[in-house]
Amino acid sequence: MRKIYLYIFCLLGLFSQAQFNGFNLKYEVLDPNTAGKIFRNPLNTANRPEGLPYLVSVFQWAKIERVNQKARMRYNVYADEFEFITPKNDTLILDKLSDFSPIFLGEPEVKYVLTTYTNRSGKNHTGYLIEHQTEGNFTLYSKENITFYDGKTAKTTLETSRPAKYVKAAETFYLKKEKVGIFEFPSNKKQLIQLFPSQKEQIEAYFKQHPLDLKQPNDRLKLMVFLNGL
Repeated sequence: MRKIYLYIFCLLGLFSQAQFNGFNLKYEVLDPNTAGKIFRNPLNTANRPEGLPYLVSVFQWAKIERVNQKARMRYNVYADEFEFITPKNDTLILDKLSDFSPIFLGEPEVKYVLTTYTNRSGKNHTGYLIEHQTEGNFTLYSKENITFYDGKTAKTTLETSRPAKYVKAAETFYLKKEKVGIFEFPSNKKQLIQLFPSQKEQIEAYFKQHPLDLKQPNDRLKLMVFLNGL
């Protein structure tokens, strides 16, 4: 009995030490103690969701701005988190810390920035946005999106079962204005006026002379140039 108690005590001591070391080493981004290891319950093929939570499922070489070494990483779009492979081939989740941002992933290189932004409903969210370009006081970002749909099991012969699945959704664009913050990019003139009510007349005059489709990349850039001139 004394041996069992001693064994349990030693296990608890090792667990506490690992937690302590993990706290002290949180800035060593590629150390296995810095992040949560991914544990997944095995799923048989029949219960596995269709699709993937990644737009690119392979691990690619990535560079974090304030970390010396590169690592193989991938972006879990649905969970809005980065996974990386350690030298021991463990797959870990990167802590969402400002010290680990921006992340430059893949080839051609994509710049992911960890930041807080406001969605159209007015709620703040902290996550990864892709930085595209800066024009004057404005910076354009986009958010990749994947939606998860729960599966359904047919309860009668008149119903049809459907599997759970991940489905790619349209990107969401965001605009950052210095000293204001990051907000969802307007999709039409009405939303733009709601964001800049004091410039309503100028905006209406501009759209009358320059009809824009704000779903098009070139027109989003034109709008940013115009906003800088207000």
